Amino acid sequence: MSRPNEDTIRQAINEMGGFRPAARFLREQGYDISESGIRGMNRRWQDPNFEELEREFEPTPSIDIEELVARRIGQFARKKEIFDRDKMIQVRVNREGPIGLGFFGDMHLDDDGTDLAEVMDHVSIFDGSTPGLYAGNVGDAFNNWVGRLERLYAEQSTTSNEALALVEYVLKKINWLYYTDGNHDLWNKGGDLLKMILKGNTLVHKSTKVRLALRLPNGRNVKIYSVHGFRGRSQWSDVFGAGKQAQLDGEHHDIYVAGHTHVSGYTHGMRPSSERMWHGLQIASYKKINRYAEELNLDPKDLYNCPVALIDPHATTEVNFIRFEFDPHEGAERLRWMQQRYQASKSAS
Repeated sequence: MSRPNEDTIRQAINEMGGFRPAARFLREQGYDISESGIRGMNRRWQDPNFEELEREFEPTPSIDIEELVARRIGQFARKKEIFDRDKMIQVRVNREGPIGLGFFGDMHLDDDGTDLAEVMDHVSIFDGSTPGLYAGNVGDAFNNWVGRLERLYAEQSTTSNEALALVEYVLKKINWLYYTDGNHDLWNKGGDLLKMILKGNTLVHKSTKVRLALRLPNGRNVKIYSVHGFRGRSQWSDVFGAGKQAQLDGEHHDIYVAGHTHVSGYTHGMRPSSERMWHGLQIASYKKINRYAEELNLDPKDLYNCPVALIDPHATTEVNFIRFEFDPHEGAERLRWMQQRYQASKSAS
């Protein structure tokens, strides 16, 4: 059955003398039409603005667009202010004389292949007993397996709950200058857990990278660029990523340090324009036995996992301004000697 056009409907109404007989007549002729349909059509003919369906109350807009635009502009301004400030976080050092900064490599505290005794030994060095000795961390405090890697929990004796207990116990033993999250840290919302753990004992906590400027009392600065892992690999150098960043970085940091690859390496260079020396470090992990490395037939290159930068604000040469001890015990001992020498020089003057 087809629907009649408007001219056919008008003719039927005129000939039949009403809507009901017109509808009956048209249906007898084989058309698909009802009396209510004809009446609705007639109302539309009489009023061109007629709407068969209409909302009784028009909704009033619940969004103040002017307020929304102003709020969004303010949000961006605040976000950009934080973003710009975090490009180089200023840290004022209020202690006179030489200071030290130890860089902890990937701890992987819950892994059976991790030398936990060495971790605890190194942590004890940074317990505050040596004034002026601070600590940073390049991330990956625990395995925190995710996705298809969760199967590896079957290869370790430490449960996920025990892992969190270890992380909290160890990380809270040190007042950190900074901590950068590693890729393992950020899995399974681990970054949020670390944020709570480190809240009261970490000056700067950032995800994957941090840029710091240590402002020393005599006006000198030490710029540090620490990431979980620099981009770039080379078969000829285990510290290629840090070295490349140092030579391409327009900020001219003094120390470039990373972890992630579980190998150690050190390089340095000088910027001719400023005659400043830069240092690049790749820090090994405390995870000494690694099935992944065995499967790839990778030779161990973990000479050190907690090198210490010794900074002498009153040094007269670049090589003595920042120097490294790769054994943290030696670093702490040398720092104490440097501080004694500094105090003796003050007394003599």
